[in-house]
Amino acid sequence: MPAFFLILALLFSPAQQASARHLLAVRGEVVGIKTQSKGMLLITVRPSKEFAEVTILARENDLVGNGVSREDRLDLLGLLAEDSREDEIITAAELNAGDKVSVIYDPGQQNRALEIYLR
Repeated sequence: MPAFFLILALLFSPAQQASARHLLAVRGEVVGIKTQSKGMLLITVRPSKEFAEVTILARENDLVGNGVSREDRLDLLGLLAEDSREDEIITAAELNAGDKVSVIYDPGQQNRALEIYLR
């Protein structure tokens, strides 16, 4: 029996638990952006009514991708585009309140943003 408990102790050791990484995602509207420290931003995202707001930590120069492909939409030389930033590569510092985003973040690292996408 002692060997069994030793195996369990090794399986559930703090080192094993620390290496387990749980990521979360939120999709919603940017309601606030604050400077947290030099080069870092706190971005507050409000998801649908059933969920609480989430504040994400991101670097100002983190790239923001397009979360939805727009290839199927006919657009004459970009003249009919709703958002002039659609085809540009932007950073987290260029996000605005009201932008619809999807964010994948790590709650184990102070909600550090890993991926940010405009919708």
